[in-house]
Amino acid sequence: MNAHLLGALLAMAFTGPVGAGGVVSSKHNLSVSGPGTIKSSTETEVCVFCHGSHNNADGHLNNRPASSAQYLPYTSTTMRSPGALRPTGASKICLSCHDGTIALGQMAGKKRRHVANADAEGRMPRGRSNLGTDLSGTHPFSIRPAPGAEHHAPAEHDAVHLDRSGELQCTSCHDPHREDADPVQGKFLAKSNQASAICVSCHSMAGWSSNPSSHQASPTRFDKERGATTGYFTVADNGCESCHQPHGATTPKRLVKGDEESVCLKCHDGRVSRHDVAADLRKPYSHLTSREGGTAHDASEGPGNDERRLPENRASQARHATCVDCHDPHESYAREARAPLAGGSLAGVWGIDRAGQRVERVAYQYEVCFKCHGDSANKPQARGPTPPETLRRRTPDANLRRVFDALSPSYHPVAAPGRGADVPSLVAPLTTASQVYCTDCHASDSGLGNKGAGPRGPHGSVYPHLLERNLSTADRTVESPAAYALCYKCHDRTVLLSDRSAFKPHARHLADGIPCTACHASHGVSSLQGNLQNNAHLIDFDISIARPTERGDLRYTSHGARAGSCSVSCHGATHREKGY
Repeated sequence: MNAHLLGALLAMAFTGPVGAGGVVSSKHNLSVSGPGTIKSSTETEVCVFCHGSHNNADGHLNNRPASSAQYLPYTSTTMRSPGALRPTGASKICLSCHDGTIALGQMAGKKRRHVANADAEGRMPRGRSNLGTDLSGTHPFSIRPAPGAEHHAPAEHDAVHLDRSGELQCTSCHDPHREDADPVQGKFLAKSNQASAICVSCHSMAGWSSNPSSHQASPTRFDKERGATTGYFTVADNGCESCHQPHGATTPKRLVKGDEESVCLKCHDGRVSRHDVAADLRKPYSHLTSREGGTAHDASEGPGNDERRLPENRASQARHATCVDCHDPHESYAREARAPLAGGSLAGVWGIDRAGQRVERVAYQYEVCFKCHGDSANKPQARGPTPPETLRRRTPDANLRRVFDALSPSYHPVAAPGRGADVPSLVAPLTTASQVYCTDCHASDSGLGNKGAGPRGPHGSVYPHLLERNLSTADRTVESPAAYALCYKCHDRTVLLSDRSAFKPHARHLADGIPCTACHASHGVSSLQGNLQNNAHLIDFDISIARPTERGDLRYTSHGARAGSCSVSCHGATHREKGY
């Protein structure tokens, strides 16, 4: 078979008649007639740069010389199909040019053709098309995909396909004989990748289409000016490539464009998203970010992973809290919910339930919080108070899973309705049967919950402990709506300062400059540290304000409904079993 006939047959086999839209009019035409700048100055044949009529040992008419290159393949802690050290099938032909190790004009058993605008050795010049041999940041290829809940073989007649051996190759996503199947991106894609049509041919992320995910459906403008790497103009049309990069990813694992937070904040800084989360994370009190080791997150972490255990079981383990610890970017969407149910922004995230067991998909908001604020062995609070912000509790317990347990002596109603049946200060529509979110107290000071325009959620605040509103904890605080704004969000100030309060001396204590936190532990008291008699009503003294009597007594005792007694020394006064 002569070279002219071979070229015509190959072009027709892969693209139909030779002409516009086929290999002849693409950059893969390295002959003198090619439209690109990298091409031969003498060779007139089109197909011979890849194919030879008598070199069909691997079924691809391969006309490229064998490569001795060793590759660093993509790997991850959740990958079930190991990456190939050596390419197989059609990928061998692709990489013989695109790894930059063999001259573009070199053919099997033939003298090398000169190719203009190649590098000094005739190889692919540096740039995005030269993938190199470090392919750890490139989508895996020459593998037999392991089917699973999030992966599947492409449909029978899909332009995306596995090869005859059932392996995924470069040619699964790229058609080397047609450059413009995706008229926006080009890149020899097998079909248009608008809305990540190529990606979802094999990847079926839970909630991506069914919710649908905000990242799948958002019509918000996202173009190259705002950081997009495709030619598309919206978040929805960019799809997976809003965050992922199939070749040369900055963060190889998961093929992400950067570390977790920089990728999220590229959009969630108010330029693309409606709310500026990045501004919240720069506030004095915020969830841990990359400034404190935010890249430590790994998709495989959890209570069953000894290498990447979460909750942490050692005090020496690095703490981290990145965006993807709380939000699954493939499932998250705008769905409102009522406490304690998890809203759409937490869809698909795993968590820890009230019993301390992992749940793959959280049902309640607190299950996300318990990942770090429950059984973790390295919480800063557990290492002792940090002046001047951390209260000195008589019975501290940093494990909030225990504190919020329904069997605890007293607790704010996060994981279960509260114990108290007589709470006249509650602001409607709250009742003693109500439950609240962690984010009712810990949230952005400029967020919607505080009637602001900022983002909701515990991203950052100007108030200590990431509180949504001010809560003064210093002794001798002058009572005012601003001093205890957080408490007064749910507890009516006029009731607390009147005889209608369940504890009538509230008004006098507040007037004397005794802060709410001098007597009440905001989260509650766990069964491990307290009991129903001495720690009802969230009573757990701040020992920097409330001191023992001369007899060493520092105690509150409940005597039933609206009755109790205290033994405490405070503000120069000593109470010895003083009752009310």
